[in-house]
Amino acid sequence: MSGRYIISDMRARASLEDRADSLPSGVRQCEAHADRELEAAERRPVESDRDSRDNRDTAQNKAPGCPGSVAPNRGNRDKTDGAHFELRHKWQGSIAPGVYWIGPAKGSDLGELAPPVWICDPLRIEALVRNDQGGEWGRLLVFRDQDGHEKRWSMPMQMLAGGGEELRAELLAAGLVISTSFAARQQLGAYISREHPANKARCVSRTGWQGNAFVLPRETLGDSEAERVIYQSASLEGVALAQAGTLDGWIASVSAPSAGNSRLVLAIAAGFAAPCLGLLGAEGGGVHYRGGSSTGKTTALRVAASMYGSPSYLRTWRATDNGLEGVAALHSDLLLVLDEIGQLALCHAGQVAYLLANGQGKGRSRRDGAPRPIATWRTLFLSAGEVGLADLVNESGGKVRAGQEVRVLDVPADAGGAHGLFEALPHDMSAGQFADMLKINTATHYGHAVPAFLRTLVSERDTCRDALRAAATQLADDLAPPASDGQVRRVAARFALIGAAGEMATMWALTGWRIGDAETAARACFRAWLAARGTAGASEPAAMVAQVRGFLEANGEARFTSWSADANGPRTINRAGYRRPTPEGPEYYVEREAFRHELCKGHDPQAVARVLIECGAIIPDSDGSPTRKERLPDGRASRVYRISPKLWGDNE
Repeated sequence: MSGRYIISDMRARASLEDRADSLPSGVRQCEAHADRELEAAERRPVESDRDSRDNRDTAQNKAPGCPGSVAPNRGNRDKTDGAHFELRHKWQGSIAPGVYWIGPAKGSDLGELAPPVWICDPLRIEALVRNDQGGEWGRLLVFRDQDGHEKRWSMPMQMLAGGGEELRAELLAAGLVISTSFAARQQLGAYISREHPANKARCVSRTGWQGNAFVLPRETLGDSEAERVIYQSASLEGVALAQAGTLDGWIASVSAPSAGNSRLVLAIAAGFAAPCLGLLGAEGGGVHYRGGSSTGKTTALRVAASMYGSPSYLRTWRATDNGLEGVAALHSDLLLVLDEIGQLALCHAGQVAYLLANGQGKGRSRRDGAPRPIATWRTLFLSAGEVGLADLVNESGGKVRAGQEVRVLDVPADAGGAHGLFEALPHDMSAGQFADMLKINTATHYGHAVPAFLRTLVSERDTCRDALRAAATQLADDLAPPASDGQVRRVAARFALIGAAGEMATMWALTGWRIGDAETAARACFRAWLAARGTAGASEPAAMVAQVRGFLEANGEARFTSWSADANGPRTINRAGYRRPTPEGPEYYVEREAFRHELCKGHDPQAVARVLIECGAIIPDSDGSPTRKERLPDGRASRVYRISPKLWGDNE
């Protein structure tokens, strides 16, 4: 067809077997002359099938040198000759498959076209994507890597705002071959921008439930109503979801052998429970296995991670709070598995519990001061370490809050037997051999359990939601002791949800357990948490009493002058009050400022006084005031806090 040319150098035929090289011979020749061929010296017209011009735009009524414009009617593209892109899926003579730019010939006033310039391997623009608000526009890119595996990526269009280096880096890392010629690769962004396929889809920036559908990075499960929903990210990397082996292999070699081990069963049940958070509207939070080295903690995390992907799905706490925010945003409605909490920076220890459980990142502003969108997520996380979060907070000089304790649940990793975390070992196996077996098997069979669970969950969404809610509510009522504090009931609800999800997976033949095993594990771990906590009541009053008691025990001799001390004897430096012996034990007369700023540090002094009065540790005034006017040994009549020996009684 007139006006169409190719380079004479490309006339040499390259066999299909040459594809085994890094680039076909035809493409290599094109690469070598890519910059010079734009100036085209010798050309001859050849016939070309116009129907082979898939997914391209032509520039109707535009200057031939402008590659960035498209005709207004994108559904009926211009059929006249002009500068355009061509997508070739197959070899055409000596022309290799790929995306080509056919631009205007330099120095030509007759509308002649230069030879085609190879840009990259075949790259198809399948759909236009945008969010519910009509923003965050992107393109769904489809291509094959050098192993022949199809890759799909919803690419945000904002990646074209600069020079396109980040875009090309992502595609190269994913296996797309791109021209090394500067002039050719610069056309890649123009090709993506110009393509306007008829298909459209809705994009979301986080995984998890979107209406009746459950969005994963590479697929969407369930009914997405009017149009399909696609996960969009600026990177092809992210959640390390992967598959190997088989589901039956995972059940037989990983899940079923874990039965009878409460910590292992709870870890697996937590993997099933994470996608149920959004289904029930439950709050996020975590379970932390705390215990000594080599007790099996990391093995439990590997078992849980194998439900989603390879061993690389397991992450560590070694990150800043900003880094953890990004990781959490990638695991919305998925289980986040974090090892070695001791690697967490002390300065961030007090905030991570709220950060991960509350599901909202920091507020940030743009250069002009306008607020950026805040990252949100909803996740259940499983953690392990030799210390607990409270230990890190205390080490950093902070104060452990009740809200932190109910968001990150410290469960002793040692199950109380002779085998650390393990309670039931396979026949003729030691704890170490069992752990090694699970390590090998989780690296062989992985990534099948949760997708299988989700497919059934989304197909019967309403029925499953009602059944889960009923089972979790009943189990939570059974777990929490009568008259339990609200904090304990919140914790019971989380263990109950994990147990209920595990029971549902068992009924769907995804675990290899007996009915009731997941519930038994949830009960055992809840009891272990409650025993470590020490009370079924609110934790703040116990913490207040413990702090006052600890201060008096540590400073009773040094900071409190004896009631009968000789006026000419040694003086008490930085005195906080007086101590007076009684048959039941010492009474302390605490100065008001010392009580407020030292004994109650980190707590509300009025709340501490109320708690001490309720447990009989403070002798109030006749009007109920926590301070009394007392005549002190130094002759002053001053109002002080009079703390009785009952402080050391049973106040739990």
